[in-house]
Amino acid sequence: MDTIVYLNSLIQPKGGTSFVIIFLVGLILVIIIPLTILTFGIMSSMHNTTLTLTESELIIKTAFYGRKIPLENIMIDGIKAISLDHDTDYDLSFRTNGTALSQFKSGWFRLKNREKALVFITDKSSVVLIPTKEYVLLFSMDNIDEFINKIKAMKLQR
Repeated sequence: MDTIVYLNSLIQPKGGTSFVIIFLVGLILVIIIPLTILTFGIMSSMHNTTLTLTESELIIKTAFYGRKIPLENIMIDGIKAISLDHDTDYDLSFRTNGTALSQFKSGWFRLKNREKALVFITDKSSVVLIPTKEYVLLFSMDNIDEFINKIKAMKLQR
C-alpha cells in the first residue's frame, strides 16, 4: 500500500492564523519591551550617575550619555557653582536628546543663551557648571566647592 502525505495541512493551520495574536506579539516585541528597558535605564540613571575625577580626565558614569572628558578640554577658570533657581542665564531652554522629568533631567539640552549643554540635574539649587571646549556640563552634586578646588589643583599639577 502507498503512503500519502498531506503537506498542506502541515503548512497552513486549519482555520487560518489569527491576526490578533500576530498583532499582539508584534506589539510586545516592538513597543512594550523596549519601553520597559528604557524605563529601567532612566530609573537607574536617577540613582547611579557618578562624576569621577582622575589625574587626566573627568569620567561620567551613567546608563545614558556617559563619557570621559580629558582635563585639557575643560575650561577650569569657568567652573562655578550655580543655582538654576536664580541664575537664569543657564536655564534649560529645550531638550534635544534626553530625559526631562520634574526632579530629574539628563541628556543634551540647549540653554537659554543657546549654548549646548550636557545635563545631569536632580537638585536645581546645587549645580556645578563645567565649561568644556565643545559644550557646557551641568551636574548636581553636594560639596561643589570641594570639587572645584580639587579639579583646579589637578589642572595646576599638570
